Amino acid sequence: MGRKTNKMSPSEKILHTAFECLSARGYANVSMRNIADEAGVALSQLTYYYRNKETLFLEVIHLMMLQYLREIEKKLETAADTKQKLASLIEFFKDLLRDNPKLLKLFIDFTAQALWIPSFREHLDNLFHRLAELIERNLLTDTETANRYPGYSAQSVSKLILGALFGTSIQIILGSSRDDSLESLYLAESLLN
Repeated sequence: MGRKTNKMSPSEKILHTAFECLSARGYANVSMRNIADEAGVALSQLTYYYRNKETLFLEVIHLMMLQYLREIEKKLETAADTKQKLASLIEFFKDLLRDNPKLLKLFIDFTAQALWIPSFREHLDNLFHRLAELIERNLLTDTETANRYPGYSAQSVSKLILGALFGTSIQIILGSSRDDSLESLYLAESLLN
């Protein structure tokens, strides 16, 4: 979402503004009018491009998904072996907490909203599924999984890894001292290796 808003089309500007508003204030605290005002467009123009709040926010979820998948895949591609790939994945979460906590907060917020909004649930379930597949494809071989985690599939182990990293990240972001809390991500790395 790094492009300059003055070079964007009206729909891109609205989408960028929605992303920024949501990641700064959360779903419950942002209205269509807030987004229109901050984007510098009339509410009618916003609803022309995005029929309602759910439609707009689904598009934000889609952008968030693409950003997560692209960044994680890029991290995993830079590592040579399984141990380095796991370290890269954990480094992604540490970088996210340090450098882009707004994106993590948005992910957490949409995950919570997905409990109540079926269309959000479908998109977030898809994101979790795709992230778990990325982990499975890059970190877990069938032989290694069978040896290290007998009786469990690579898919189950990848879901556990993702759940541990996401859950630990939630705890860290809710905590008062994020830097000290990163220690738990280092622990996750040593436990999973």
